[in-house]
Amino acid sequence: MADSKQMENPIVATPVLNPAFIGVTAVAVPEEYKGTFSPEYWGILTGTNKFTVRQHVKLLPKSCCTCPPCVKQENTYSVYAGVGSNAEAEFLRIDEVSDDWNRCCCSPYHPLRLEARPYVPIPGDGSSDFRHLTQDFQNDFSRLTGREKQQKLRTMYMAQPPAFSMVRDDGMRCCYKCPCKVLNTFVCFDCCRDGMHIYAGAVEDEPDKEKGRPFNLDPSKLIGSVMQPLYGGICTPTLHLRGKGAADTDEPFGKVEGPCFFGGWSEMCCEFRFFTSLFNSKTKEGDVAMIIKKKPASLAGAAIELMSDADVYGIEFVEGAQLTGEQKISVLTAQLLADYMYFDGNTEKCSQDDDFIYCYLCYYSFFGAICPCYIAIPKKMGG
Repeated sequence: MADSKQMENPIVATPVLNPAFIGVTAVAVPEEYKGTFSPEYWGILTGTNKFTVRQHVKLLPKSCCTCPPCVKQENTYSVYAGVGSNAEAEFLRIDEVSDDWNRCCCSPYHPLRLEARPYVPIPGDGSSDFRHLTQDFQNDFSRLTGREKQQKLRTMYMAQPPAFSMVRDDGMRCCYKCPCKVLNTFVCFDCCRDGMHIYAGAVEDEPDKEKGRPFNLDPSKLIGSVMQPLYGGICTPTLHLRGKGAADTDEPFGKVEGPCFFGGWSEMCCEFRFFTSLFNSKTKEGDVAMIIKKKPASLAGAAIELMSDADVYGIEFVEGAQLTGEQKISVLTAQLLADYMYFDGNTEKCSQDDDFIYCYLCYYSFFGAICPCYIAIPKKMGG
């Protein structure tokens, strides 16, 4: 009886400041974040000089006995902050909210919302690649086999109010329902542009509509946006950053310019740098921040890279850039959007058909469309 009451009224956990952040100067929280960020957490955000973003490993499907069957799970990201000379520690956890059918048919270009919440410390959380791999797999297996630990952890997090929400500007929908966008193609029209808008606090789905696809959003809560420009940067993957209250037609405050080649087998041995610069700066100046998609640093990291779409990113802010908290959130959003656009399941390492096995060495972006560089190995030698 007591267990059923606890499930009906889940315990709301209070974020506890990690010992690594002891001594961080508390900063007055803007009005729109009160109730979701404490002054200490806002001080971490404004004072940090780097983020590390780790995508959780989720090898198993969400469920095999539902419709759609065996759909992939929603993404989860842990965000670690480093302040001064202190060691990094997790301070945000970001959860994807999206419709199962859209994710089944159109991932990673489906409509979605990412909700960021202050981190609640969980006993047993680790910091090494091996610890992350074993912990994520144990949680994954426990959830699929009926044990409720992982679901209870997610329920605990989802009971907290989001500090901010990142909403994709629609996407590709199951069965090409209209209206929708056509992504991962030549970006010649607005309907082909990817992007996200960022809102303070929670964003609610419309009743009886698809999850993660809200409309009629409150413009007074807009704190920034990340948009793909027309033509996608030609041969340089590009995103434009806009600040609080800025319209999509206003001049951006910054730009993110990525590598010409990325993904595929090159992920096993190469880092990929996304230069974040002021909008009027030179190409790839990097005078705001550097976003780095990291290569595996250990055998466990290599196993994660081979078996899953989970990646690790670093964001290093330039000391003299003097970014506001909202602008740092925009840079973080650009990194998350880039993960969906360029790395999350779209730049695979191998595939096959009836005649060939294809090994994808890397990919490149051409007018926004992602194109492969590959070796085709025939299955039947000598004709």
